[in-house]
Amino acid sequence: MDRGRKAMPVGNKQCYQRHVQMCQDKHKQKLREMKCSIDNAPPKRHSHLHKNLKKEQLMEERFAEIERDNRLLLEKMSYIMRHNSLDNVNTSTQYGHSLNKEQRKRELQRITKDNQAILRRIQHSEPTYDHLSWLEEARRNEQYMKNICELKVTQGRGMQMDPMDKSYGMAEEGY
Repeated sequence: MDRGRKAMPVGNKQCYQRHVQMCQDKHKQKLREMKCSIDNAPPKRHSHLHKNLKKEQLMEERFAEIERDNRLLLEKMSYIMRHNSLDNVNTSTQYGHSLNKEQRKRELQRITKDNQAILRRIQHSEPTYDHLSWLEEARRNEQYMKNICELKVTQGRGMQMDPMDKSYGMAEEGY
């Protein structure tokens, strides 16, 4: 009980105590049954905001126009097929042979033969890079590095220098 109630004179302390307890119980019960006053529900969705009616109308008009154009093209094609009004007879076959056909054929054969000769020369030429000298140079550089360093040098970042070794590419101590 708080000081204000203690200081206030009452007729019967037992009855007053029971009344205060009953009021507190009612208050606690109301707090338990109380519903939130803030509306957390999503706002009402309006149908005119869901559908973009103008866009749908424009799409329908566009599709109708496409359908109309397709129908017109189909009618034109069927008319052409029915009446055989195409001018697709090739009358230029009598003038169709070329005067320099043999010359172009000989030129193409010459170019093909030259290309094959170049390919043969490339395939039979010796390589100019010597991978063995590169390997020897790498070993020499590794030895220079060992001579320069104060601490013991492990093979740089887990790579071996000898490709003929079975453990090439693996760390010395790990495998």
